[in-house]
Amino acid sequence: MKKETEKKTPGKKTSGKHKGLGRKLGHSALSMTLTIVIIAAVVLANVVVTMFFDRYPLTVDMTGDNRYTISEQSLEYIKKIDTDVKVTVFASEKTFENFNYPYNKQASELLKNYCRENHRISYRFVDMDSNPDIVRSYTDVKDMDIVFETETEIDGKKLSRTRKIGVSDLVNFNEQLVEGLSNSGFTIESYARKNLDGSQATFIQYFANYISSSNAESAFTSALMTVTDPKPVYVTFLTGRSELGDLAYMKTLLEANGYNVSSVDITKDDIPENTDIAVIGAPQTDYMQPDIDKLEKYMDNGGRKGKQIVCFSHAAQGETPLLDKLLAKYGLKVGEGIVCENREDRYYNQPYYTLSTDIAEYLLSGMDITSPSLLIAQSRPVETVETGDSSLDIYKLFTSSDSGFTAETQALVSGETKVLKNEKQCYAALSIDQSTGSGIALFGTSSIAEDQFMAYGQYANKDMMLTLFSKMSGKSPEIKIEPKVIAAKGYEITEAQKKTLKWIFVLCVPLAVAVVGIFITVRRKRR
Repeated sequence: MKKETEKKTPGKKTSGKHKGLGRKLGHSALSMTLTIVIIAAVVLANVVVTMFFDRYPLTVDMTGDNRYTISEQSLEYIKKIDTDVKVTVFASEKTFENFNYPYNKQASELLKNYCRENHRISYRFVDMDSNPDIVRSYTDVKDMDIVFETETEIDGKKLSRTRKIGVSDLVNFNEQLVEGLSNSGFTIESYARKNLDGSQATFIQYFANYISSSNAESAFTSALMTVTDPKPVYVTFLTGRSELGDLAYMKTLLEANGYNVSSVDITKDDIPENTDIAVIGAPQTDYMQPDIDKLEKYMDNGGRKGKQIVCFSHAAQGETPLLDKLLAKYGLKVGEGIVCENREDRYYNQPYYTLSTDIAEYLLSGMDITSPSLLIAQSRPVETVETGDSSLDIYKLFTSSDSGFTAETQALVSGETKVLKNEKQCYAALSIDQSTGSGIALFGTSSIAEDQFMAYGQYANKDMMLTLFSKMSGKSPEIKIEPKVIAAKGYEITEAQKKTLKWIFVLCVPLAVAVVGIFITVRRKRR
């Protein structure tokens, strides 16, 4: 019997090949899928990381002078801000950064870092020519000005608060320029205001060679403190009575140190309720009774008291019996004549341009300057009067030397010296009612706070005035930040370079990974 040979059918013969091909196709599909998933994951990771570090930055300042690094003091304050702050720079970003380079560039980068450290701070650059509608919504802004603004709620009331800084506030100038201006009776602000239509940008163009260091961080942090301080201090300058004191720089100084400053015509309006310190700038004519009523209403504060007045006198004032009566309630009085010094080391050029180093501990304890000296011109003497009120504490803030005396005013004008009192004199005194917290500081002259005298770097007029306002208002002194000297040219990345690097890491690197993955997959398939 013939044995039947077993034949393999074609179907059975090829099924193994089909299975092997199916396995290869399955591996290829899986490999391709994994490659696509990895590429997508890398791209997504790059996008997420980029967005994360835009909001929560991890930055490295590669400049040799750490010009873009925020100090620990500022960082501590910035991170505590819990209200929205909008910062508007009135120039295009490119124009602003190229103007007064590298200082404006450093200021721009610092501002961006402030916003990265706290997402509640935002910034925008506004070209004034292209955005007239935005410009019209602000008061008196010029090219390169920077405005910080916020809306806060205090005691249930919504308040809009703004602080404007100019481009010259972002830098410090050397002593040669500052002394030269002060010898001519100017500060930087008053020179720009009186000679350059208030344009600080024009001032920078004229005096850029005199810049010594950056003040951007101090200016920004101070502006933030002004608009976000939970307990802001309001200072109101009273006008309307031909005030003799030129206190423009004093206003600027207070604003730069976080005070909210405004002016009110006392003959027309009441003193705002939120005022903490009212400033009387040496009125040439006496206050009328309605004006005095407004002052007394302000000091009473609805029975809550706790209000303050800083009052300046002047040698050219007329008689002010009604204002004097208010001062007398606090045990203070402006005396006759002009304070002079016999000792040559206690006056400057003329005996009535005097120097005082006898400063009360009340002020010295808050001043930064060691062994300070104050420059005072044509001051009337400040005296005390008996009130019978035991709750009043009166401090003589600073006095003449033992060789001080008062001279008859008209005699000094004619070049003669007629002595009225030959004894130590007081230039300024502070009276505080301990039972109510209200107080009045009386100065024998406004010169001590005027532009020229505040500008002299060798005298402590500015430091003394800030200390007095700080103590009277209970406001903490501003954060003090060391200026940065920008000398060496640091490594900087341009906007074009930033975009290039972004595309390299977001697209090119993942694409390169994908190409390598596909190449390896193809090679493995061919083996």
